[in-house]
Amino acid sequence: MEQRFPMEQGVLRCRQVGDRAELTMEVPGPGQGLYRGYVLGEGGQMDLGTLLPEGGGRRLHRTVPVAELRKRGCWPVTGGKAVLTYAFSGGSTQSGPRGWTGLDRPETCFPADPVLAQGAREGGRAFFFRRGDGVFCLAWPWDPRRPFPLVPAFCLAQVKNLGGRRYVVYHFTPEGRPFVEGTAAEG
Repeated sequence: MEQRFPMEQGVLRCRQVGDRAELTMEVPGPGQGLYRGYVLGEGGQMDLGTLLPEGGGRRLHRTVPVAELRKRGCWPVTGGKAVLTYAFSGGSTQSGPRGWTGLDRPETCFPADPVLAQGAREGGRAFFFRRGDGVFCLAWPWDPRRPFPLVPAFCLAQVKNLGGRRYVVYHFTPEGRPFVEGTAAEG
């Protein structure tokens, strides 16, 4: 049996399947930034992760062992909450940061990776920069009315201020593998 828990901005649904709980959090609309979802119980709360853009809103789905929820004081589930962890600012821009080149078809950066190519295509117009070491970067203007760009590499994104505006920036090895700037993957 599924339980529904109304939240301030949306709803958390919980369904026990054997020894696991399926938790689905849905928040309508584009929101004002990035949100983290939490499941609540009488004895605590548990971080479920970041809600992702989906179908005009934000959504998160996790399957968690009931034993883990119980250990964290969240079983039985009593509710949920979505917390704004990073606020969007401004809107999109047609001109890019100084020194970056506009790309109408950023998917061309990934001729050997159809997953990244599709994600880049769905992100729309991007900006391109190649460093002297061969590493290249792609940046999309931060726009809260649009889905997050390059979703397949979502967890490797960095939000940076470039030329006074915010951009979602990804770094790639010369071979096209995404990485977080400042990690060993650069070399």
